Amino acid sequence: MAEITKRELFEVMTEFYGKMIEPEFKAIHKRLDEHDQKFRDIFDHFDRIDTKIDRVETEYYGIVSGLDRLEKRLDAVENRLNHIEIGQKEMHDKLDKEISIRETLERELKDLKHRVSILQDRIEDLEKRLKTFS
Repeated sequence: MAEITKRELFEVMTEFYGKMIEPEFKAIHKRLDEHDQKFRDIFDHFDRIDTKIDRVETEYYGIVSGLDRLEKRLDAVENRLNHIEIGQKEMHDKLDKEISIRETLERELKDLKHRVSILQDRIEDLEKRLKTFS
C-alpha cells in the first residue's frame, strides 16, 4: 500500500469538506439565519405589544384619575343635594307651622269678630234700653 502524502490527504479532506460538510454548514447557517429573522420578528412584535401596553396603561391611569375626579364631584353634588333636601324639609316644616299659625289666627279672628258682634249687639241693646229710660 502506498503511503498517503500530506498534500493528498489535504486534497481529499478539502474535497470531502466541499462535498459533504460545507453544504451541511451552509444549510445550518441558512436555518440559523431564518431562525434569527424569526426571533427578530418576534422581538419586533413584542416591542409593538409593549408599546401598546404602555399606551393602554397610560390611558388606564388617565381613566382611573378621571373616575376619581368624577366620584369626588358626584360626592360634592350629593352633599349639596342633601343640604338642599334638608333646607327644603326645614322650609316645608316652617311653612306648615306658619300655615298652622295662620289657621289658628284666622280662627281666633273669626271668634273675636263673633264676640265683637255679640258685644256690638249688647251695646245696641243697652243703648235701646237706655233710651227707653230717658
